[in-house]
Amino acid sequence: MKTLEKIIEKYSKLECNENNYEVGGGLVEYKSASNRHEDALNDAGKLTFGKAAAMFKKATGCSVEFVNEIFWYAVPNPEWHHAGFLPKTYGGGMKKTYFLNAKQIVYIASNWEKLVQSLEISKQEKMSKEELKRAKEMEMQQYLEANATYNVRILNAPEYFYVTKREMNGKYGWFDSTGKTYKLPEYLTGWAFENEEKFEAFRKMLLEYRAL
Repeated sequence: MKTLEKIIEKYSKLECNENNYEVGGGLVEYKSASNRHEDALNDAGKLTFGKAAAMFKKATGCSVEFVNEIFWYAVPNPEWHHAGFLPKTYGGGMKKTYFLNAKQIVYIASNWEKLVQSLEISKQEKMSKEELKRAKEMEMQQYLEANATYNVRILNAPEYFYVTKREMNGKYGWFDSTGKTYKLPEYLTGWAFENEEKFEAFRKMLLEYRAL
């Protein structure tokens, strides 16, 4: 069983090619992988996320899924290169292989417990933020239902109107016209308020929601 100390000892002695752009683009002959991917794959100071996750799983006893969460938390913009192809059902095109270099591996191994704790705090904060947003969404919806009238596809919106959708009716039917300037009448859907006071109260709620 590899320990974090052994990982630190091994990878602190290794160097890597930190900028392999001089390798050049294009694919390896007879192989569906980029030249840079092969250079990184053959670099002793780099590991794919898959191989690194297997190594850290053995060292920590954590699942591969959790180890990968730590990787993305510790290194949000890792090195990547094209290799292999995605099936058409997933959009086609080439896959991406992500790599950690020796310095990143040592950093993660040296700070494993701190990263685990920080990730957990980050998750809790994110959850709390999402709960606040959901509560605010419910509050706004209740306010709208009590203080405004819902209008669908009207041409002339009243003065105090909160637009939720902009549409045009084209050759192939209705479509979202947000930001578009076709020579077609634009229909608005949204909530009409009877006075400025109620409208401004809702706008304040909306600003608070967007600030979350």
